[in-house]
Amino acid sequence: MKKTLIGFAAIILFACNNSKKDPAPETNNQATDAPPTTTTTAPAPAAASTNSVITIEGKELNLNGSILVDKDKKKLQAGAPYRGMITSSSGPNDEGYILRFVFDTKPGVYPVTGISFGRGKDDNAQQFGGLLGGEEKIYDSKVTLTECKDLGDNGAGGHKWSISGTVENVTIPAMGIMLLDKEKNHPKEIKIDKLSFTGLTFDDNAEEMLEKAMEMLKKKN
Repeated sequence: MKKTLIGFAAIILFACNNSKKDPAPETNNQATDAPPTTTTTAPAPAAASTNSVITIEGKELNLNGSILVDKDKKKLQAGAPYRGMITSSSGPNDEGYILRFVFDTKPGVYPVTGISFGRGKDDNAQQFGGLLGGEEKIYDSKVTLTECKDLGDNGAGGHKWSISGTVENVTIPAMGIMLLDKEKNHPKEIKIDKLSFTGLTFDDNAEEMLEKAMEMLKKKN
């Protein structure tokens, strides 16, 4: 998800009817020939686009996210051949999350295979779950894909897709190392009321595309 405002300069035309009995007074050519003064309006700054919203501790945060997708070689769940990892960040207090799940390219309910949330930085940093979403396994939490849209041939032997979805009522325990420093008073867990993402795009043959790119790079070297 740019708009520009185009300012219109108003041009006023004067028509003078000259009379033989009342000749028009002489005018200064330099003044009458000068171009009309125009004003323009500067384009308004584009609003920052966000594609993920997370509601946590009663506060709604707008974040920016992207997704990486490959084939699930572990085959954690039948009917879910793809593995997705969403990485989202840019919250006002450095909030961000990682969500992993397995899925198919159609709307439905699929299992979460890892989730983490972090906020703050340096001495004020808090981390819930593993840095990459925790151990990859089937969790009780579910991802509901509300839309899975085929965007067509990607020109590299596969298709590009756009997906949107939600996760609700997930409690994430604090990362163990964060609880070692008692002075920081790190919360033992955190609850995500709702997490949603919209219009994240990926190629269903991203691995093959990467392999071809690596082969071409090797040939050039």
